[in-house]
Amino acid sequence: MARAYKLAVDTGGTFTDFCLVDSEGGVHVTKEPSTPDDPSRAVLLGLRRLVRETGIDPRAIDLFLHGTTVATNAVLERRGARLLLLTTKGFRDVVFIGRQNRPHLYDFRVLKPQPLLPRNLVLEVDERIGADGSVIKPLAAREIDSIVEQVRQSGATAVAVCLLHSYANPKHEIQLKKALEKVLPPLSVTISADILPEFREYERTSTTVLNAMVRPQMEKYLGRLEQELASTGVRSRLYIMQSNGGVITAAQARKQSVRTILSGPAGGVLAGVYLARLTGWENLITADMGGTSMDICLIHRGEPRFTTEGAIGGYPLRLPMLDIHTIGAGGGSVAWVDAGGALRVGPRSAGAVPGPACYGLGGTEPTVTDANLVLGRLDPEAFAGGRKIQPALAAECLEEKIGRVLGLTLEETAEGIIRVVNASMVRAMRLISVERGYDPRDFTLVAFGGAGPLHAVALAREMGIPRVLVPPYPGVTSAWGMLAADVRHDYSLTFIGDVAAGLAAELNGQYAALIATGKADLSREGFAADQMVFEPLVDLRYRGQAYELTVPLPAQSLDEDALRTAVQRFHRLHRQSYGYCREDAPVEVVALRLVARGVLPRTKFAAPPPHADLPVPGARRVYLLGTWQEIPVYRRESLPAGFTLTGPLIITQQDTTTLVWPGDRLTVDRWGNLLIETGEG
Repeated sequence: MARAYKLAVDTGGTFTDFCLVDSEGGVHVTKEPSTPDDPSRAVLLGLRRLVRETGIDPRAIDLFLHGTTVATNAVLERRGARLLLLTTKGFRDVVFIGRQNRPHLYDFRVLKPQPLLPRNLVLEVDERIGADGSVIKPLAAREIDSIVEQVRQSGATAVAVCLLHSYANPKHEIQLKKALEKVLPPLSVTISADILPEFREYERTSTTVLNAMVRPQMEKYLGRLEQELASTGVRSRLYIMQSNGGVITAAQARKQSVRTILSGPAGGVLAGVYLARLTGWENLITADMGGTSMDICLIHRGEPRFTTEGAIGGYPLRLPMLDIHTIGAGGGSVAWVDAGGALRVGPRSAGAVPGPACYGLGGTEPTVTDANLVLGRLDPEAFAGGRKIQPALAAECLEEKIGRVLGLTLEETAEGIIRVVNASMVRAMRLISVERGYDPRDFTLVAFGGAGPLHAVALAREMGIPRVLVPPYPGVTSAWGMLAADVRHDYSLTFIGDVAAGLAAELNGQYAALIATGKADLSREGFAADQMVFEPLVDLRYRGQAYELTVPLPAQSLDEDALRTAVQRFHRLHRQSYGYCREDAPVEVVALRLVARGVLPRTKFAAPPPHADLPVPGARRVYLLGTWQEIPVYRRESLPAGFTLTGPLIITQQDTTTLVWPGDRLTVDRWGNLLIETGEG
C-alpha cells in the first residue's frame, strides 16, 4: 500500500515552517524564509524543497493544513479593502464611541487606535428591529434601492452590515446582503448575523467590520494558493487554521476570514495539548518564541484557556479563540537605547529581510539573535537548517549601536540584551498565570519556536517553574501541532434569562437547533455522524454584572441537576478569576454556545529509533554566568531515549538550539522530548 502524507505549513513573520508526516509516523521538517509581499511564494518554495528532499509524489499528500498571517497583517498594517459600514439610523457612531474602559487609567499619553474606517464611510439605514426580534420599522424597498446606489457611488470593494438587534432577527441584514450581491456582484458583503449573532453593539460591529476588511485579501490569497498547489500536483482539500484551535475549509475561511486572525499561534497550543495527553504533564505553559514575537498560552488539566474577548491592534474581536498572549519578543527583536539611556528590546523586529546583522543581508541593527551568537550560544556554521551566520558582523553591530553608547563591553552588551528580552517574556508569562490565579510551580514550560529552547531555562528559573519540556521539532512545533487539529465550527446565540426551574427544558430546545445547524454544516463537508462531536457551553453571570464566564454543559440532554452543576462550576471559576464569588446571588444566562467538531484522522508520530552507542559530544566556548567556559555540545538526533546528563550543555538540531544551565538535569523521554529539571536560580 502506497504511503499517504499529511503536510502542515505555518507562515510566520521570519520563517515559514513545514512539517510532513507519512502514514507510518515518519516526520520531515524544513523552513523557508517568509515572503511578506506574497506569503504563497514561501509556501510553494518550501513545498518544492520538501518534494526534492524526500522524493515524494505531491499527489500523495491527502491532508494539507495551513496557518496564515494574511488576515493578521491586513489589520495591523491597515491594508484591508476599501470599506463601507451600514448601520441602523441613529447608531452611526457606535464603532467610534466604543467603550468607556481605560486599561491605562493614569497614562495620559495613551491614544485610542485609529477607527477602522472614517465616519463618512458609515451609512445609516432607516429600519429598526426590537430587542425581542420584532420589526419596529420595516426596511422599505426604496430604502434598499437608495442604499445600493450609495454603495455603488462610494467605490467600496467591501461592505459590513451591522444593524441593531439583528442577532434577534437578521431579516433586514439578509435583505440588504441579497440586494447588494445581486446588483453589485463583485462586492464582498459581510453581515453580523453570519459572524457574531450576539448582543453588545460595539463588539459585534467591530468584529463584523474586521471580517469585511480582511475578507477580500483572504479570498484573493486562498484562491491563488489553491491554484498554485493544484499546479504542483497537490490534490488535497486545503484546510485553514482558526484562532479557536480548529480548522475550516478554505471556502469557509474566505467568508469568515476574521476567524483566522490567530491562525499560526493556535497550532503551537494544539501541540501543547497533544504533549499534555502524551506525557501526563497536564498543566503546561506553552512559549513559542520565533523570529518576530513570542506567543504564550496556559493549559490547565489538559485543556487550553479560551476567550471571547480578544482584540487585534486594539480592536475588539468577540469570537471564541485560544487565550494566547503575544508580545514583540523574538530572535529578530531589535535592541535599542531610548532617550533616557535605558536599554530596550523590541517590539520592532528585523524580520526575515534584512534580518539580524549576522545574516549578512544588510541588517544594521542589533537583535537578540546577534546577542546569542556573540555569547557563543549559537553555531555560526549551522543556523536554522544550515544557514551560515557571521559573528563578526553581530559583534560590530552590538558594539557600535549599544556598547559604545552605554559604555559596556561586548559581553555585557550581549548579556544585557538577553536579560531585557527575558524580563519582557517573564512579565507576559506572569500575566497569563499568576494574575489569573494559577501557581507557576504547578506547571511545566513547553518551549518551542526557533529561539524558545535557548531562553527557556532562564525563564523557568525566574518563574519558579520546575521543569522545561522541549518537543522533538521545536522550530516547527506550530506546524506540527496543526496535525492534531479537527474541523471546528462555533455557533452562538443571545439568550438572556435567570437560572430557574424549567429553564433546562427551554435551553434543550435552543441547543437542539444549534446542533441541527452543526450537523448540516459538517455533513456538507463530508463527515459521517460518528465523526461528529458536539460540545454545548453557556455564558453565565451574576445578575447586574457587565461580564460573564463560559461554562461547559453535558453533551447529552440538559436537566435541572446538570444546570445546577454548571452554576456551581461558575461560582468556582468566578472565585478563581476574580478572587470572590456570591453563591447566594441570582445567576443569569447570557448566551448559548456550541462547538461542533468534525474529527479528522489522527496523525501517528513514530517514536525515535534506539541508539546503540552513547553520544560523543563536541565542545564550544560559551559565555555563561559572567565567564567564558568550554561546555559540551550534543546533536539531538544522537541522544537515545533515557539519556540523562547534568548541565551545562548545549543541544543542537536543524531548527533550534537548547541551552541547559549548570546544575540542571536533562532527560530524553521515550517520545524523544527533552525534559529539563531546573535547579535553583
